[in-house]
Amino acid sequence: MQKLLLPVVLGAPVLLLAFSSGPPIRRTGAAVDGGQNCTACHQTFAPANSDGRGRITLLAGSYTPGVKQVIWVTVEHPEARRWGFQLTARLASDETKPAGTFTPTSAVRVRCDPTGADAPCNGALEFASHVRNSTQAGTASRGVFAVEWTPPASDAGEVVFYAAGNAADGNGANSGDRIYTTSLRVASAGCGSLTARPTITRVTNAGSYRDEAGIAMNTMVAIYGANFAVPETAREALRSDLVDGAYPRTLACASVEIAGRTAPVTFVSPTQINVQAPTGLLAGPVDVEVKLNRNTPAELKAEKQGVLSRFYSPAFFQFLPSSSIAAQIAPNFEILASPTVVQGGRPIKPGEVAILYGTGFGPTEPVYQQGEIALRPAPIRDPYTVRVGGVTLTPAEILYGGLSPGSISGLYQFNIRIPANTPDGDIPVEIEIGGLKTQPGVTIPVKR
Repeated sequence: MQKLLLPVVLGAPVLLLAFSSGPPIRRTGAAVDGGQNCTACHQTFAPANSDGRGRITLLAGSYTPGVKQVIWVTVEHPEARRWGFQLTARLASDETKPAGTFTPTSAVRVRCDPTGADAPCNGALEFASHVRNSTQAGTASRGVFAVEWTPPASDAGEVVFYAAGNAADGNGANSGDRIYTTSLRVASAGCGSLTARPTITRVTNAGSYRDEAGIAMNTMVAIYGANFAVPETAREALRSDLVDGAYPRTLACASVEIAGRTAPVTFVSPTQINVQAPTGLLAGPVDVEVKLNRNTPAELKAEKQGVLSRFYSPAFFQFLPSSSIAAQIAPNFEILASPTVVQGGRPIKPGEVAILYGTGFGPTEPVYQQGEIALRPAPIRDPYTVRVGGVTLTPAEILYGGLSPGSISGLYQFNIRIPANTPDGDIPVEIEIGGLKTQPGVTIPVKR
């Protein structure tokens, strides 16, 4: 995360540099933020909206939960020659809370409350604004900005946007500029655009993609099929989508039930949904069901698909489409992969510590529930064996095996020291627990 640091120096040049990269946060005129706007510094024609020849307008349609759209911001004045804005989105039911997220682009900067640090904001209030190269210097009459906005993952009722605009005269100072404020409420369109019945073709472990491996408690699960989401869209759960600190049970109007229990959803596209299996899932056949518009008159259900639940479903994640295990090198979290597989990756040397990522390794101590974030290390409860190049690692070479701190409770990590006698090449790695092994054929690159 980059943070713009400006020296504390008196004088217009430093001040102007800061404002051409966007005003300080909380300057949209929203009463809930104290009502401040850009006239705090651009005072010539204060208060805001005092010159009736200009204005700021917002254009946005009703939103479909989780589906990105563009918010158009237009600032107008017949004498202005440079333009700026700041925009924030709030839940109309509680304007102290953010509504969705803005996307930083080459023309739009997004900063977080209260520090002003650049996005991602991880659930904090967000403020989108111009950057220096998007102020359209020399452009007469109006400046227009396109801001990408991703609505909340589920129906959150009305959303209100607050915005302030600067119709500047382009003189390189804060004088002579006119400030305007506005707000716009938009309603949720719900999920009415989803009218086709979803279908499931496959349910599998999201690490190994082996149907015969089945799933297990807290395992990350991939569901394939059709009509899961609005065509040509994809939605990944963000920190701002968390509900009471856990992943949402509905994302982009889609939800999933496994063995009759609603599962946390991490990703939705028209053909794939990623979820986490429930904690305490019993062994045996279980049903998986996709529901769109759940608990509404427009609810659409897929025909249930059966999958085998096991006590363990051990699997590594991979850098697809390669056979390379998704891994990093401690302590600097370098990517452990051939640079031909992942740009910037490198092989590991014998004696270094690899961090391998997987799912389906069973209970931990403590046990985290499905959808929760593992806030601290949680070692795997039951005994397991790690083999590198067919050689079983000693306990001293296994530094940690358990949930990955700071991640969803279905993501496990193994910190292992690569033995000194490991040869160069793509070396197979497997973990066995409860008589079940991770998928065959996966490797890590080793090179002295």
